[in-house]
Amino acid sequence: MKRTIEYTLLILGAVCSLIGIVFAFIFKFVYKTPEFKSEFEKSFNEQIQGSQDVPSSLTADQILNTFSGFTNYALVILIISILLTVVAIVFVKKQRILSGVLAVVAGLVSILILNVISFLLLIIAGIMLFVRKNKKNNQFEDVNFQNDLKHNQNENEFDSNEQQQNRIDETDKKKKDDDPYIY
Repeated sequence: MKRTIEYTLLILGAVCSLIGIVFAFIFKFVYKTPEFKSEFEKSFNEQIQGSQDVPSSLTADQILNTFSGFTNYALVILIISILLTVVAIVFVKKQRILSGVLAVVAGLVSILILNVISFLLLIIAGIMLFVRKNKKNNQFEDVNFQNDLKHNQNENEFDSNEQQQNRIDETDKKKKDDDPYIY
């Protein structure tokens, strides 16, 4: 059975996670530049002066360090999600249940960082892998069933033909025994 839809959904889920990895790496490199730090501190200080919602104990460096930690966390989660998705893609044709489990787990892992698009794509692909059975196996079972039926019918026909032939032979033998002109 062609599983084009499942392949497509799994690949799109992996691509969404890959896009997240690219953004995380870009943020990691941009965050380390002095221009970004100075601009962030400047805008952060303006926000604190204009608003009472932000606690004054927070500094721009603490927030940047928190974002950096979240970026590292997101990278690990996204890499795990991509690895599970790639393994699921490899096993789609051979073992659809294993592939479905891996797709669902990859979706659940990706939702940990709120990667909703990847989550939905992977969960839908996993459910489809569970629900849609292989036509190849069903056809094989049907063919075997049909072959068994044909074989049983042929045996029955053979038995009936054999019985009929035995009756004919018995009748011929009787005729020969009863015929006085045959020596």
